Amino acid sequence: MSAIQPHAKVPQPPASCWRLWIDGCGGFLLVTGEQWSVGGLGREPKADICVQSDWPRFAGQIQRQGGDYFWQAKDASEPKMLLVDGTPVPVKGPGVMKLGKPTPLSDTAVLTLNAPHRFDQHVDGVVLVRDTLLVGPGSDCHLRCREAEDRAILHLKANQWYVKSGLLGDFKKLPVGERVMIESLAMTLEAA
Repeated sequence: MSAIQPHAKVPQPPASCWRLWIDGCGGFLLVTGEQWSVGGLGREPKADICVQSDWPRFAGQIQRQGGDYFWQAKDASEPKMLLVDGTPVPVKGPGVMKLGKPTPLSDTAVLTLNAPHRFDQHVDGVVLVRDTLLVGPGSDCHLRCREAEDRAILHLKANQWYVKSGLLGDFKKLPVGERVMIESLAMTLEAA
């Protein structure tokens, strides 16, 4: 295995980022792509996923291969590790980041941190998007809003977000910068 070179150019589709704010639930960074560098805050260049903790500026990277997620530490002597639902990402430091993959119906995963640590951009979690994202009160939702009565499905197609309520109904565009009500869920999507 080779060491991760943060400045090396690896051919991959460009990652896009958005922030999704859900009333009563929190704020989340939505990122696309197939691999993301992870690290603590620092000067430019920054990692794709930055944590406000005493972590190295580049600790490693998360890679998605098919429906699976892997951790590759910056140190090449450490083996690549499969991350399954609930797995802590093995970064040395006080913050504990876990990967969650709550439903087998979507390859999207969510990264969370133990308190008091936070992600950069003041978000509560980072969503590694693969097409579809579920929002609602159930434990099978990527973004769990315990107070909500309804579910929403968000779908990304050609760099445009669409949303619908539950399993029924039609997808409608989710405009950037506008507060949208989806049954009992209120959300705002921003470019990050």
